[in-house]
Parts: sequence; structure tokens; C-alpha cells
Amino acid sequence: MPQDAYTLPQLSKLLDINYRTLHSWVERDLLRPGVQQSSGTGTRNLFSEQDALTACILADLRQAGVNFELLQQAAERLRQNDDALRESAFMLVNGDVTIVFDEQEAVAALRRGGLTLAYNTGEALGRVGQLAA
Repeated sequence: MPQDAYTLPQLSKLLDINYRTLHSWVERDLLRPGVQQSSGTGTRNLFSEQDALTACILADLRQAGVNFELLQQAAERLRQNDDALRESAFMLVNGDVTIVFDEQEAVAALRRGGLTLAYNTGEALGRVGQLAA
């Protein structure tokens, strides 16, 4: 197994997320194995640290009550902008999911009104970094 690669059971244990939840996310294309995709019996899905961060963020959003459609958008935004998995960014959830890196831009979006969930990806970066160490 490549270094810094996790199987689904390892990812479940590392992040304290139910294995069935993670398995369902893989089946529904919410979470994708970045190191190796299973190609049948005997070949496991292997997940990178970035995949672990994505799972951590999605689990936090789910715990905050974000619905599956918005979780799908969040996963897609993270795939499109993986800088949010390397440095602190703000994920804003308000009927749509947006990732911004500038704190002032995040504050401006929050001031526009409406109910907005603001998630700092830096929290997940720190947590997963400590767990993986």
C-alpha cells in the first residue's frame, strides 16, 4: 500500500465516521478514492490525505444539517478547487456552495443576509493533520 494511503476502514477509524456512511458516499460518488480505485475483488479503494480532508469536511457539514444535494455540491467544489484542501478557505453554504480564500470576501457574503453556513476548511486541515501524525 502506498504511503499516506488509507483504506475505507482506516479512514472510518481515523475520522470517527461510520464505515457505512463512507461506503455510501463512495457508491454515490460523493467521495472518490484519489490513490487507487477498486477494480474488483482483491483490489481496495485507497484514499489520500486530501480525500480524508474531504470526508472530514463533508461529515462536519452533514452534522450541521446540510442536505445531500448541497453535500454533493460541496464535494464537487472541493474537487474543482483543491487549494481549499491545502490551505485555509471558507466554504459558504446558502442554497449553493461557494469557496472563497479571502476573509473579507467571506464577511461580505455573510453580510448580504440570509442564512449562511460558513465553514473554515483550516479546521479540518488541523484536525486531520493531527490525527494522521
